[in-house]
Amino acid sequence: MIEVLKPGIFTTLQDLGRPGWQSQGVPEGGAIDRMALRVANLILGNREDAVGLECTLRGPVLRFSEPGWIAVTGARVAGFPWLRPRAVAGGEVLDLEEILGGARMYVGFAGGLEVPRVLDSASALVSSGWEGMAGRVLRAGDVIELRTPEMLPSRLQRSWSVSARLFPPMTNPAVLRAIPGPQAEWFSPHAHRIWQEQVFEVSLRSNRMGLRLQGTPVLRTAGPELVSEAVAFGSVQVPADGQPIVLSADRQTLGGYPKIANVISADRSVVAQLRPGGHVRFVLVSPESAHDLVVRQESALASLRAGLAAIA
Repeated sequence: MIEVLKPGIFTTLQDLGRPGWQSQGVPEGGAIDRMALRVANLILGNREDAVGLECTLRGPVLRFSEPGWIAVTGARVAGFPWLRPRAVAGGEVLDLEEILGGARMYVGFAGGLEVPRVLDSASALVSSGWEGMAGRVLRAGDVIELRTPEMLPSRLQRSWSVSARLFPPMTNPAVLRAIPGPQAEWFSPHAHRIWQEQVFEVSLRSNRMGLRLQGTPVLRTAGPELVSEAVAFGSVQVPADGQPIVLSADRQTLGGYPKIANVISADRSVVAQLRPGGHVRFVLVSPESAHDLVVRQESALASLRAGLAAIA
């Protein structure tokens, strides 16, 4: 068992979400930084979609009743191994509070976590009103059951780590690559220059639904009102005030704001790691480049799988 002594600011159970339910009004959800969760699970020999913890801005303090193994990915944790396995002793208390260099840290557990599932996923959707941990953040006193691994890889006993080059680099300002959105032509050349040339600040109002940005307004030209339509992770909506919103994992299923662009899938990790007060700019790329970048990312993951299998 794992006991939550301190929950952190916004710590939730997350897997890879609930694809296929948007037509019923249920967001896809899941880990914002999917690469980070997948890598944590690969390090430990789990299925890539095993449930882990997503911890925002400040992590939890956990007590383990039995020995086990964990891996921390995404943002770093002060004084804690990163991108490699770490043994945990029975009765040990782990302090994962101080998150560094990013907004979200992910914790994987060898064997995964035994938690209730809703619509075939354990991902927490706080806006849902569902009972149990599928509908809320973790609280002090929560107890979570660890699943017993079928077999622990022998590589956990060795000294190694995953290369950070697997993830997009975090710069200052951060860079989000994007392709033109379905309503890109609703914006004037001047508005496009503002959107592409300025550095936006990440708003304190950002959350798992969307990354809210603030800066010089990106105003659309006069035109028809948009009939609400489906939205995707990375859709860059522009409300009437001209302050863009990059939609994230817990986004609504439909949106009525025009979308000037869509952040590419390969940059999900950058979206996940932007902190309030941080700065970001957009770079326009072609759909062909966006496809090549995500193929390259998946190829790197395949190489990681093969490398881990070789040292199993």
